[in-house]
Amino acid sequence: MPPTRSEWPVTPLKPDVVVQVGRSMPILAADLEARVALHWDAALAKHPTLYNGRVFCADVIGPDVIRGHWSEYRRVLAQMREPDLYGAGILRPLAVVGLLRATDGIVIGQRSEKSIYLPGYWQGAPAGNVESRNSEVQIDLAAQLMAECHEELGLTDAECQVGGCLLACEHPQTHIVDVGMDLTTALDFQTLQDRCHHLGNAEYQALMRVQPDTTLPEPLVPTLSAMLERR
Repeated sequence: MPPTRSEWPVTPLKPDVVVQVGRSMPILAADLEARVALHWDAALAKHPTLYNGRVFCADVIGPDVIRGHWSEYRRVLAQMREPDLYGAGILRPLAVVGLLRATDGIVIGQRSEKSIYLPGYWQGAPAGNVESRNSEVQIDLAAQLMAECHEELGLTDAECQVGGCLLACEHPQTHIVDVGMDLTTALDFQTLQDRCHHLGNAEYQALMRVQPDTTLPEPLVPTLSAMLERR
């Protein structure tokens, strides 16, 4: 069954919410490490280009501050495949998601059918894990979203403006926490679509323009529903 809006807990965020590293990555017991390795090897067999980078996981989420720790993507992926893997010590990987306002409407994207996470779902665009790109210690959510603009949509810094944070929305099964953020561009939908097709990384199999009278497609990632309620 597709996830529904009511199943995903939403936390309103201050526009300038701060993300802090509160502890180091915990050491896993040997049996857990073995389970993680099994899941990672199985995933690599299907998706050879997977990269085990550092991703930020939230421990505490509040309107003003999100506090957590850096972890490994392979640990997050193992939890996606086996949700109860860590028991009470669940990982809550943080992701940024844009509510992209073009000159002629809000632009959303349909995830590729090849995606590991929610293939075929419509979501805010762009979106991606909060990750360590240059061994940084501090987490800059605006910079994280801008990097996704480059990678997924082929946009430059001069073509989009990252606004404030709106909300945090957690997937109850995978515990991925989307941070919805305002995003504005002076480009129109057709230009965005062409740019994504020619310069994007094929994260989306389709883009769609949403206007006040638009019937929304299905299935929707509940984070998108929550953000659209605030448009």
